[in-house]
Amino acid sequence: MSNTLIRLTITQSELFSSWPAECIERLIDVADALMVEPGTCVHRACGSAEFLYLLASGSMTLTRELPSGASFTGGLHLPGEFHGLGPVITRKPHIHTAVCKERTVLVRLPAEMLRQILANDGRLFFPILAALERRHLRALDLYAGAVMYSTQARISGLLVSVCARRPSGSSSTQVNLSQNEIASMLGTQRQVINRALKNLESEGVIQIEYGKIIILDANRLAVISKDIRDVG
Repeated sequence: MSNTLIRLTITQSELFSSWPAECIERLIDVADALMVEPGTCVHRACGSAEFLYLLASGSMTLTRELPSGASFTGGLHLPGEFHGLGPVITRKPHIHTAVCKERTVLVRLPAEMLRQILANDGRLFFPILAALERRHLRALDLYAGAVMYSTQARISGLLVSVCARRPSGSSSTQVNLSQNEIASMLGTQRQVINRALKNLESEGVIQIEYGKIIILDANRLAVISKDIRDVG
């Protein structure tokens, strides 16, 4: 696949945008790009972390199986995001199974090469740690919402967050998440999600389609996402 695509994906990543040119070139030299078809499993939980993945296009869902045998959707990666950084750095197995929801282009960076570069210059860890902190804060906001916000507001917040994480200049108003996936990500039942989505649809904020949601009024959605419920 195009070396230009690999170069753009790496240089625009929040992990490497401030890295020196010589380190960027080393990454580009060893990276490759894969076109992955919808439904393809990139890796399974407990698998070894041999690559860091950067999403050039498409999307990837992360699922995790519980001891009971049930599974839940732990996250959604969109273009511009990274995957597998923690396991690559710590040499620990993946804790999620990663599956591409649509045709997706992944840029792969060999784990061993990345660890070597970081070992040679510890200053390169700073943008990586900053990116991990931003991801951690997004997760904290999601969990805090379970206490502070109504279900309708939590769904709205999730949809706003997904749209905000799209690459700059993207005008897409479609979020490719099913009601089961939203329920899993928000820690509630599908029936609860369905009722809240129907309410949002009746207000003209969204349009529900199979496996996806079309955002009709992004401004109204943002307002609803801040609707703190009565917890007294």
